[in-house]
Formats: sequence, structure tokens, C-alpha cells
Amino acid sequence: MTERFVESIKWIREIFLPMDDIANPVMGIREWDDSVCIEFCGRLLASCDGPYTKRLVMKSALVHAATDVVVKGGKPLFALDCVIGGRPDVEEMIDSLNIQALSLDIPILGGNTLFEDVEPRASLTVVGELLLDAPIRDSTAVSGDLIALLGEPVWGERVERLEIAKRMFEAWFKIIEEVEINSSKDVTKGGLSSCIAEMEEKSGKKFKLIGNIPYPLGRNLDNFLVTLSEKEFEKLKEVCGENKCRLEKIGFVE
Repeated sequence: MTERFVESIKWIREIFLPMDDIANPVMGIREWDDSVCIEFCGRLLASCDGPYTKRLVMKSALVHAATDVVVKGGKPLFALDCVIGGRPDVEEMIDSLNIQALSLDIPILGGNTLFEDVEPRASLTVVGELLLDAPIRDSTAVSGDLIALLGEPVWGERVERLEIAKRMFEAWFKIIEEVEINSSKDVTKGGLSSCIAEMEEKSGKKFKLIGNIPYPLGRNLDNFLVTLSEKEFEKLKEVCGENKCRLEKIGFVE
């Protein structure tokens, strides 16, 4: 029992130990305790996502988990992971998550690991600090809003996905300082069609798409769908141009 639940996972601590230097936790990887503790004063945003297949974990699972916090107006502070599978698969997933965490500056400060003869999977929880007075909801579209897609699809191999995500996140943090966004949602499960349907139902509004949308409607994009007034859209275009962040106007809210 000691070997399975204690000794067998000590190598994970060594891999994630540099995360403490990013977050400076009160209790983190160094302590290797059952919980994580950090200094904080403000409002938290938290999101749990997964379980992800190994294929996605190896590419960009931390990006997908983080978008739920970022798109609401939060800056990720740290993440927790839950990983299960045979040891070789777990080692590969841990290594990839470590690379993603260091690239995105989202330290993984704790979690849980099980070696089991099952399909390898991982779940992630991301905790962030709300940068605004209130989170940007996906239910608050206003009649007359323009509908826009912000950022490129997070596609490709791991390096490419991380670069796309970092560029989009950095632009978004500047956008929410200068532009009033009425509603926002990351385009994940079910793609753009499902994202729009959910926002329509929650807001009680009809979203009208116009022109040729340059992406498939049913594929996960992991960029941001936003609605905002025409006046604010002009500001958004300016900030996106300054930060080399792709922007597509795709419709309006009736």
C-alpha cells in the first residue's frame, strides 16, 4: 500500500516543484500536503473540466480548462489536476501538463494521481482572480448587440496551440480593461452551434448569423464568442489590431 499510494508518485512532486516559484503559495508542492493554500484578497472564479482523453491532454487540456475562467474576466492563479491510467500514460500526461503550465504561467499546485489499468484520462480545475467588478456572463446579450468571434481556433500541435492561447489571453486581458463586453462564452463542447444555442436560451434573445463564417459550426474552436454594442465593437477592433488578435464579426442579436 505504501509503495502504491506514497512512494510511486513522489516523482510528480519533483516535476511540479518549480510551480511554487510562480505562485508562491502558503502551502503548495513543497509541502506535498492534501490541500493547497495561497494568499488571496478578492473574488475567485473557478472551473472544473474533463475528464480529457490522453490525446487532448497531450496537446492542450490546460488551455481548455483555463478558457472558462479567462472568458468570464478572470486571470488564472493556479490549477489542480486529477490523472488516472497506467504509469507510462500518466508519466506522459504529467510531463505535457507541466509544459503547458509553465508556458501559460498557470502553476499546477496539487491534485490526485491513480495508477489503474483503465483508459488514461485527466481532469483539471482552474482557479482565477476576477479582474472586473462582476463576471461576464453568457446570459446577458442585449438586443442590437453585434456578435463576434475573438481569437484564432486553438488547433494544431501543442506548441502552436499554446502560442495561439497565450496571444488570445493577453489580448483579452487588455480588451476587458477598455471594452464593455455584454456577454461572452468560450466555443467548446458542440462548437459554435451549441454555444450560440445556449446563449440564446439563457438570454431569451435570437442570434442572427450573417455572412460566411470561416470555421465549421460543429467543431470546438476554444476561442471566444462575444456580444457587444456597435460602439464598443469599434474599440474592440482597435485593441485586437494592436495585439494581433483575430476578430470576426459574424452576426447580431435581434
